Amino acid sequence: MRRVIFRFLCVGITAWLLLPAQLPAQTPALDHPLTLPEALALLRAHNATLAAGRAHLQAVHNQEITAGLRPNPVLNSANEDFSPSHFNPTYFSNQQEFTNNVSELFERGHKRGLRVENARLSSAVAEDTYHDNERQLALQLKLAFTGVLLAKANLELATQNRQDYAETVRLNEIRRQAGDISSTDLDRIRVEAAQFESDLLSAELNLDQARMQLVALLGAATVPPHFDVQGSLTAPELKLTLADLQTQALANRPDYLAALQGVDKAQSDLRLAFANGATDLTFGGEYKRNGPLNTFGFTVSVPLRIFDHNQGEKLRTRNELEASRLTEEAARTQVLSDVDQAWAGYQSALQRSQLYSRNYLQMAQSVREHLEFSYRNSGTTLLDYLDAVRSYRDVQLAANAADAILLTAIHQLSFVAGTEVMP
Repeated sequence: MRRVIFRFLCVGITAWLLLPAQLPAQTPALDHPLTLPEALALLRAHNATLAAGRAHLQAVHNQEITAGLRPNPVLNSANEDFSPSHFNPTYFSNQQEFTNNVSELFERGHKRGLRVENARLSSAVAEDTYHDNERQLALQLKLAFTGVLLAKANLELATQNRQDYAETVRLNEIRRQAGDISSTDLDRIRVEAAQFESDLLSAELNLDQARMQLVALLGAATVPPHFDVQGSLTAPELKLTLADLQTQALANRPDYLAALQGVDKAQSDLRLAFANGATDLTFGGEYKRNGPLNTFGFTVSVPLRIFDHNQGEKLRTRNELEASRLTEEAARTQVLSDVDQAWAGYQSALQRSQLYSRNYLQMAQSVREHLEFSYRNSGTTLLDYLDAVRSYRDVQLAANAADAILLTAIHQLSFVAGTEVMP
């Protein structure tokens, strides 16, 4: 009975100690708006695609263990002349025959060291491939995050425009009561408010959809249902040149680094193919008992490689090496082309954003204010005033879009350079 109670207590204590390890890790609730660095950290920690990539990467690393293993020794045991009719001490001591042999394969040509080197290079290529997948997902996250920022800015703009126009409607209702404008003009002003209401509904929908895209990358379990983000559409000034980006891209792009590692891997494959053409030797020690006689000896096994010198693998790996060098050259060309295109896109986006921030946005606001003052004082027509209101709204939306395009272009520069260029 005591033993039963003791075992029960041991099992209970063990289960209590292991319980925290068995529970899934809980993500702390966000009590503040999510920033871009925090979103990237959640992506790397909880994205299922990256988690699968890490598991595959660990599996590739495990191949290094297999590559470093030595051949196992082989035991051969032959026991002859067993017969039930001869089971007597005299027969076992004079007639029984035992032959036991232990042999070991000795690899020549440094095969084991080359296998380990080859496995490590395979791991290096797999790591670069994983980081390249991470780079692509990080770009998707940055674009989704920028989309949320743009949707928030457009929602704030739509809300402010509706409030401003509601104030315009209220003031014109007072003017209508005073007889300054006709009922038709007031109705035309009221009808125009439908556009602002529609803009607000569309902005709310766009924000919800942008959040859903962000949640799809982060995982629904990592963020609360109604989370918020924190950031600015105003892009920082970059102090980079095209030459700087090209240098950073060639030094940091995981896909290009994988191509470089591919050349080293192909060279290792070629060395291993020649090493596998070397003849391995098998040495063994033997003990033999034949009746009353005990003998010891050794064996040597040498395969006669008359026909097979691993010629096919030598030719294949030599051609693969040439292919990997051409692949590296093509990857280098693609990297430089990506940088050139991203840089051109950034310059165009920068000019477009500056066009609105320095000129057209202020001009459209000034035109609207002047025409609104003029209309209230009967200095211009209703159509001119409403046209100025529409133009200001369109310019504001275009300015937000231009800022988002510029921010996206900077994220694209980070993507093609393989490093973060945002200061």
